Amino acid sequence: MSVLYQAFRRVAADHGDRVAVRSAEGEEISYAQLVHLVERISAELSTLGVAPGDVVATRLANSPGYVGLILALARSGAVHVPISRSAAPDRIDWSIERTGPRLLVDEPDHGPYDRLPTVGLDELVTGRARLDGAAEPAVHTGLFRMLETTGSTGMPKLVSWRQDDLLADRSAWLSYLGITPDDVFLTMHPLDVAHGVDVHMFPALLAGARLVLSDPEAAPGLLVDDLDRSGATVFSALPRHYDQLAGCGPRTLSRLRLPLCGGAYLSQDVVRQSRHRLGIHIRRIYGSTEFGIVLGNLDDVPQEDRGMRPLPEVQVQLGPLTGQPSQPPAGEGDAGRSVGEILARSPHTSRGYHADPTATAQAFRDGWYHTGDVAERTPTGEYRVLGRVADAMPADGGVRFAAPVEAALQACGLVAEAAVLPSLPGVEPVAAVVGARDASADTVRAAAEKVLREHGLAIPLRVLDQLPYTPSARSTSRSYGDVSGSRQPEPASSLVSTVRGCGGGFRAWSGRRGCQVNQCISLGRRDVQYVTADDRATSYHLSGKLAARYKEFVCRGAAWAISHPTLMFPSRRRHLTAPLPVPLAADR
Repeated sequence: MSVLYQAFRRVAADHGDRVAVRSAEGEEISYAQLVHLVERISAELSTLGVAPGDVVATRLANSPGYVGLILALARSGAVHVPISRSAAPDRIDWSIERTGPRLLVDEPDHGPYDRLPTVGLDELVTGRARLDGAAEPAVHTGLFRMLETTGSTGMPKLVSWRQDDLLADRSAWLSYLGITPDDVFLTMHPLDVAHGVDVHMFPALLAGARLVLSDPEAAPGLLVDDLDRSGATVFSALPRHYDQLAGCGPRTLSRLRLPLCGGAYLSQDVVRQSRHRLGIHIRRIYGSTEFGIVLGNLDDVPQEDRGMRPLPEVQVQLGPLTGQPSQPPAGEGDAGRSVGEILARSPHTSRGYHADPTATAQAFRDGWYHTGDVAERTPTGEYRVLGRVADAMPADGGVRFAAPVEAALQACGLVAEAAVLPSLPGVEPVAAVVGARDASADTVRAAAEKVLREHGLAIPLRVLDQLPYTPSARSTSRSYGDVSGSRQPEPASSLVSTVRGCGGGFRAWSGRRGCQVNQCISLGRRDVQYVTADDRATSYHLSGKLAARYKEFVCRGAAWAISHPTLMFPSRRRHLTAPLPVPLAADR
């Protein structure tokens, strides 16, 4: 039996009658029923020829059945490759080609996928295979999951986790949180991502607690209602989610003892508004798909000015900011403070990126994981995350990072939303703001320019009607379409398919009067090719977050311009004459 499933079975044996999982529709199953479900799905997988070490891909919505399937894959010693339900066809093909699954478990409404055998989850759940046909393999500790990263640091990669490392990491997380069987975990995240499965599902089920699967697409007001009705005690979300939830207040979520927040820069204003309008003290956490949780602060106090400390068994140090100005961030560098890239080390973490030894060697060096994030260490020994290395901007007296500047803009009282885009090849740095309700554009501009001056930044400012966000609300994935005026960019939800297609050589027309000089763009996986205004075909080699941001910037701008062809584009258009880059063998 697998070590991960064996740990779950021990818990289930002590809590058989307790509710294990509740769906968004109200369906509940107990721990005993979940064990039976896992055995049934395991038997069906066995009849389909799934053996230890085989890869099984999934494309499923959150449900008790999906929870059972994940545990059944662990029980069988198989390797799980979750694929987002909203993934574009080329992204699905990319995952399938890279991992070589034996089987795809899908939902009927997705339609057939003819590149490998496909089975519906309902067929596994209601199957008729004999339960004794699901023979338990020998103790399995090896590879269990290949999970796609968000792509915020470049093209998405597949992170490989072993069963033994994942169990040890989640057990340490449980101990750190102090979870008991009386806790209720509510997740608004899909089980396709680490935030959903590692921060919520496994901790709940390895502690005998209850897991509530909320609708990932529910409106903020409905999510607040679900948190209240379910009696949730543990909940983790991104800063923008908490900002939206606070806007539904005043409410009092008195039973929510661990409102965790990580995944992006957390501003003082979000912490303050959550306390005043939801009655909660946000607890800061910081981690990654590659490493797990690195830092945290569970103190039940207002944390506006607080940082975080390493989790038990995690070592943290600050490395030099390679490729960035040597001076400290503006306003920092006081006695007892230091600034640098967060490097983390733990005895139990991922094994790096599947089929990408170069990226693995770059991220994991000499036993340390290089996060790409910048933090300052305070005199008290706490770490405050400032932003990504690529977000650094030269400022008077030092360096500024985009996320804290955005927070300062929003805290001025006249700015509802703010976004700062550092300079990219061929694109100047820019700050974009959306004014508060009833505030005039001139008043908003004056207030925002004052904040930028106070931070030592002399960059252009645009006052817009709307800023697009990805469905996950990650600030690292924002872009602004046409930021040369006050026209509204296309809503993020309508541009998702365009952005997802950019990795495979999507060709887009682009041009911003007075700013962007490119006639057309070709987005490859290793570089960006374009034709300039004077008909020169050229290219930039980009990597990391700069590549991801630039490509998304172009795709979103192009998609907006397709629906507004006379407002933004130059009248002369020519196709790119330079050839597209040939994908490396590992990318095919």
